[in-house]
Amino acid sequence: MSGLVFIGSLLGAMAIGVPIAFALMLSGIAMMLLMGNLDPNILAQRLVNGADSYPLMAIPFFLIAGELMNAGGLSRRIVNVALALVGHIRGGSVRAIAVAGPTRAAILPDVPSASEAGLPAWDAAAWFGAFVPARTPAPAVAVPGTPRFTG
Repeated sequence: MSGLVFIGSLLGAMAIGVPIAFALMLSGIAMMLLMGNLDPNILAQRLVNGADSYPLMAIPFFLIAGELMNAGGLSRRIVNVALALVGHIRGGSVRAIAVAGPTRAAILPDVPSASEAGLPAWDAAAWFGAFVPARTPAPAVAVPGTPRFTG
């Protein structure tokens, strides 16, 4: 009998367009009425415990932070800084000179290793990239690390 009351009240509430979360709440209240243990204190405690969730609370705070950043113009400034740093670089406008390691990288088969580029004992523990414009003359990048411009 109690299962029928729960399913009936749940389907009835959903049929009239009540959101599922509220339909579940109404079904729970109907079950509590049927069983005779509708205590307002327990109902209030369950409602508060259901909303007491850090991930659930983070959503409105992130939305508010985004709106504050947008209203204050910070979002526009962040995008402008990113455009100023890398906005001028177009696809195909840089060329890799060498892979920072003793062997060629599988992901970049056409890029020579540092030892093949003229630095036989050079190996980097971290990854670093050296970029030059695509139209840079070959003599300027023939041996990475060699100073080309003297004053």
